[in-house]
Order: sequence, then C-alpha cells, then structure tokens
Amino acid sequence: MIRDFWVKNYLSIRDKQELNFVAKGPASELVTEVTEGVFLYKLGILYGSNASGKSNMLIALNEVFSILVHPKSNANKIINGSIPFILTKDDPIEMHVSFYANGIRYDYDVKFNEKYILNEVLYYYPNKSKSLFYERSFVGENIQADVKFGTSLKLQVKTQDSIRENTLNNHSVLSVCSKAALKEDIAPFNILHKWIMVNYHDVDGDGNKGVVEILKNAYNDPKMRKFYNTMLQKADLNILEFRPVVEDRIIPTEYRERIQKENIPDEMKEALLKPTADSVAFVNHSEDGNFDIPLNWQSKGTIKYIRILDALYDMITDSHVYYLDELGEDLHNDLLYYYLNVFIFNSDKSQLIITSQETTLLSQDLINENRGVVWFVDKNKETASSEYSRGDSFGLHKNLSLYNSYRIGRLGAKPELGSIFINLED
Repeated sequence: MIRDFWVKNYLSIRDKQELNFVAKGPASELVTEVTEGVFLYKLGILYGSNASGKSNMLIALNEVFSILVHPKSNANKIINGSIPFILTKDDPIEMHVSFYANGIRYDYDVKFNEKYILNEVLYYYPNKSKSLFYERSFVGENIQADVKFGTSLKLQVKTQDSIRENTLNNHSVLSVCSKAALKEDIAPFNILHKWIMVNYHDVDGDGNKGVVEILKNAYNDPKMRKFYNTMLQKADLNILEFRPVVEDRIIPTEYRERIQKENIPDEMKEALLKPTADSVAFVNHSEDGNFDIPLNWQSKGTIKYIRILDALYDMITDSHVYYLDELGEDLHNDLLYYYLNVFIFNSDKSQLIITSQETTLLSQDLINENRGVVWFVDKNKETASSEYSRGDSFGLHKNLSLYNSYRIGRLGAKPELGSIFINLED
C-alpha cells in the first residue's frame, strides 16, 4: 500500500503536489492497519473538471514504480515517462513515494530527465528503524553511476560491484535484478522487485487484456469463476453465468487474398485468417427459459464492469494496489457504489485510487465521514499547474455535507462555464 506520494514538474504538475493516505486510527472500514500501529486509507478519490489533471496524478504514481522496476536494454534508451511541465521542461522531474511491501515500509526518491536518473535513494524499515537500501547519483555520460549500499543488506563486495556494473544511467539500481542474471545472492533486491511487479499495477490494470481473455482465465479458475458469476448476478444485469465459446468468422475473399499476398510470417497469416474466434456467451433468464446472449450484444457499461472486476478480484483476495481512471464512466451510480463497497468491506491490505466525476459519491455517509480519502483537483489560472487539496483540509464542520459544499463551488475543482448563448458574429 502507498503511504504518501509527491511529484514535481511532471505533466500538468509544476509545483510539488502530494497525496497522503495516513489515517489517524482504525475508525472506519476505509482504514486498514498495514502494519502494527500504522493505519492507511484503502481508498483515494480524485475529483475535478475535465483537463484539471486528475489522471496525471495516476500516471505519475504509475511512473515512479515503473522507473523503480523496469530496466533499459542499453544506455541510449530514453526514459519514455519523462514528460516535464512544459514551462519548466529543462528542469528535472522529482518524485517521492513511501509504500509497503511484505509489511515493510520503503521510501523512494528519484530525480530524472529524459536521458538519465540524476539521483535516487531508497530507504527501508526492516526493524521499524530507517536504514539505507541504496543511494545513487549521476557522475557523467558513459561513466558508471556512484552507488552506495546500506550495511544492513550485508551484500558482498563482489555483489555490489556486479550491481554497479549493470546499472546504466537510464534505469534504477533495483531494476538490475530483472536485467542481469547475477550469480551472487541479492535476495533483498529480488524480494522487493517481485513484490512490486506482482502487487502494484499500471493505470487501468496490466497490459491490454481483452474481455474474452479476462473471462477465459476466470472460467478456468473455479474460485474466480464463482466470483465473476456472483458479481454479474448481483449487478442486476440478468446474467446467470458465462462460458467460453468458439464462433465462426466470416472472412471476405478480398481480405483473404490481400493477406495471402502480404510479406508477413506464415504464422501471422494463419492467425489473421483463422476461420474461428474465441468469444464468450452469457446465460440470461426469462420465465420462458434461459437463453444465450453473445458478447458483442452486451452494453458498453456491462463490458466496463467486467473489465474492472478483474482488479476487484485481485484486491479482495490478496494485497494489491490499483489505479482506475474515470471509474464512474459508463456505470450507473448505484453499480459504482456497489463496486466500491464490495472492495471496502471485503479487502484487507489492498488499495484503490480512482479518478471520477460521479459527484454523488460525495453524498455517501462513509465518504463524507472520511474526507481524507478525497482530493479536489484544480488548475491554477496563473501557473496553469494542477493543484490537489485533500477533502479534510478545508476546515468544513463535520455536519456540513461534502457533496453540497462541492456542488456550490466552495471546494473548487469545478469548471467555470460561460454563457449558454453563442455569438458567431464579428
């Protein structure tokens, strides 16, 4: 889980902006005790108008972990996630994240540009006391970075030398363990790296898994299949269950002939011209009996719901961190509340950070009573930079509705719209 995060000079964020998930105590179902005496919010909601920068905070969260675990194949590869604020594009990007992995706290700070990681330092708390994991600084182009390791890691000299030799100026020290098959024992590196790779996810999930792949995987796992069938039934979609099917494909003769002439591998031609395709059928119910509905007849909202169930299953069965952008999009607000409540009341050490424009969430008692899970995102008109304000930072009396305060503009993060009358004359 993430304890706190800040970012500076990234995308629409010029000045340092922070998300902090520390809670005062176990006063709510929205709070979990991540380790003895440490309480964190499981949920974070970012509100704001279009183009305010809500999604950019999720992208920044994604980027800091990406830098930490993904290596580069050679020193000439650019850091793709290096997108500084346009008015200060020559300055480096700075990020900090404090997070938990296997119940241990880690603090990571990094400063980078498109070509190099200029500085990074990773601390951890193996016995609840702060210890250095490693620290690195940029020395020069084509020169080995200066890397120092904490004594508590007990790394042999040859192990330290191997890590230094494999650390290029454009990727983190930690990511070396997935890049090089080091013979020496680097267990502390491997444990942390694996935890992040498995438990911290990209925005909207990992990769581009399609609905068919998601449901086929679920169908082949009895526990996951039961979860999906249960959640589809409870969502009032008139779906009893699902099952994988194989459908015939209609391939026009013109398309077939064109593919045959293309200079591409035979395996690719075979896949493109395959006469059948994997799909999914959904069993629906009526008084006259059950019947099948194909996947391509399902609504956009149903497809969106199926996609986000993949993340929900992970979060209630293990410890995971997910970022879901515009979660309320295409979902009825009751279904959105239901999804969030299933997460809140069935997860333990997982965390969900979302952006949403479904403002009625703010009227829910659980949210209104735990304003620390909400951030309002505004664009500063003078600097054009996104600014994030936590819901409990406005000094609102506990009896005042967060929803009503937002609706009347007291909390900002609302679009200022002009007149509805349009004059097209000069």
